[in-house]
Amino acid sequence: MKQRPQGPRTARSQKPVKHRTRSVKLAKLSRPGGLLDKTLSLIKTHPGIRPSELNRLLNVGQSDGVRNTLIKRGLIRKEKDGSAMRYYLV
Repeated sequence: MKQRPQGPRTARSQKPVKHRTRSVKLAKLSRPGGLLDKTLSLIKTHPGIRPSELNRLLNVGQSDGVRNTLIKRGLIRKEKDGSAMRYYLV
């Protein structure tokens, strides 16, 4: 049976901790002309827009985080219309 080479024993290496990712992402979204501004302007020009239409116009896979941020900030509201969800400015 082969023996494994013996080296200095160290504790398991931990994954590097990501600092400031949340604030950096929000800073990028909040830039003038950023995703938040584009989303707000689309909802303003198309009141009652559905999430799928919003994603298509923004050319993104999903915009859940952006929409939730705008709702938490009190800038938009969502309403259920049958089985569809629609977004409006407050």
